[in-house]
Amino acid sequence: MSHTNYRLPAEWEHQSATLLAWPHDKTDWSGQLDAIRREYVALIDTILPHQKVVVLVSPGDRSAEKSLSGRARLHLVEARFNDTWCRDYGPITLVSDGDRLALDFHFNGWGGKYPARLDNRVNTLLARHPLFDRLTFRQYLFELEGGAIEPDGQGALLVNWHCLHARHPHLTRGEIEHELHNLLNIDHVVGIDLEPMSGDDTDGHIDTLARFISPDIIVFQDQGDTSRTDRLRGQLESLRTADGQPFDLFVLPCPEDIDPTLPASYANFMYVNGACLVPAYGSDSDELARGVLADLLPERAVRSVSARVMISQFGGPHCASMHIPA
Repeated sequence: MSHTNYRLPAEWEHQSATLLAWPHDKTDWSGQLDAIRREYVALIDTILPHQKVVVLVSPGDRSAEKSLSGRARLHLVEARFNDTWCRDYGPITLVSDGDRLALDFHFNGWGGKYPARLDNRVNTLLARHPLFDRLTFRQYLFELEGGAIEPDGQGALLVNWHCLHARHPHLTRGEIEHELHNLLNIDHVVGIDLEPMSGDDTDGHIDTLARFISPDIIVFQDQGDTSRTDRLRGQLESLRTADGQPFDLFVLPCPEDIDPTLPASYANFMYVNGACLVPAYGSDSDELARGVLADLLPERAVRSVSARVMISQFGGPHCASMHIPA
């Protein structure tokens, strides 16, 4: 089965499900399980009117069933995992005329920072589960996390080279780009090169910095530091679309009233069918950020979802989820 038959879709394209991982007492949430579970329940209840939700649950943990019972389109799947940020170990799925190819890349806890042996086995378990029997899984040793790539669905891929070089210090930029082209069947890589935000353990995932709104529009996160924001804006201004045109750029506000050691980013929004879910940190900037995205996405319901607890462990709703394309 050749990759050339497949395409990496944009996240705003139609989805069949959202994948999440239910916090348990062996994760970093052990000290605040009740609070994070309430936040997950609220997130799940916001997604379910739009599409199916698949939740990974640690074997023997009945708390998800108790908290979420009676909800239609919700599926609980037992699986052992180390961490809840399944954007980075869930399948990256390509599509082709109704077929789907789920790519299982190597995950080692963001460059060996955290235990990830169980996370790295999740896709192997999903490949055996009836819910995923219409996907073909294929495993690769190349290290690639879902939060590190941002596709436009038309062959372009937005990345932060700083992150990809941190994962593959033995490879040149050209060699990394060659792998991305071959593995994801993309045509055009555009990249910034910026060190991570304060508190970001991912070495600068693109989903905390800049995201596509359409193939010619990018939104980016104000960094709360003029020099750093100017660097990010300048690098984005130098990028070109596949036909040589500059991107239209829009800035998301900085939540300046949030602890500056936390990587609170409104760029960590997530798409579901017909909607865009924007993290809310309890900041005065929450509604302004939602408004920026609502203006850019007039055909979608743009809703805020609480990420006050998520950000305490340096993530948001996009980090916590992985979309499964239709």
